[in-house]
Amino acid sequence: MIEAIRWAERVFYVALTSLLISRMLPAIPHQPQVLFFLASELSGALFIIFQRRGHWSGEAYPFLIALVGTSAPFFAVPLGEALAPSIGAALLVTGACIALCGKLSLRRSFGLVPANRGVKTDGLYRWVRHPIYLGYVVSHVGLLLTYASFWNLAVLGFAWILMWLRSREEEKFLSRDPLYGQYAQLVRHRLVPGLL
Repeated sequence: MIEAIRWAERVFYVALTSLLISRMLPAIPHQPQVLFFLASELSGALFIIFQRRGHWSGEAYPFLIALVGTSAPFFAVPLGEALAPSIGAALLVTGACIALCGKLSLRRSFGLVPANRGVKTDGLYRWVRHPIYLGYVVSHVGLLLTYASFWNLAVLGFAWILMWLRSREEEKFLSRDPLYGQYAQLVRHRLVPGLL
């Protein structure tokens, strides 16, 4: 069962990344900041392909919200009112860089479904417990400032709810490991140092 989850996670993320690349490549000449976002997603695909073995959650609910939560932001469309395109572009790049640094901190421990492949405490994980989600939220805000629409707000709002649910499931699963409990005592904030 766990091996099937591992392979489903890999196939899903690689397929999603391939779809994203084909969708975003035409935008690069007009919006070069997309390259940062694609670099973040490509690194995630590589880390998932060569993922370290560990202990996975075998429950259906965390698996489902991981897959739906990962794919939800891809339903945002590059259409809408440009509220603050320069700030939006800066936030897109900043968020993509945060997510990329988070993935580089995890390296082969990166995954979608809650799993324990060793508790990571270095890199961005020294300051917050979910830096990749922080990067995604920052990018999403940038996207909304660049392409403001009710559709994009609804899609990204749904994605944020799923990220929050995913973080809860990940924490619940990882809390079974005493090392994670010690880490959570030292790094008290989930997303933003000193705030959340």
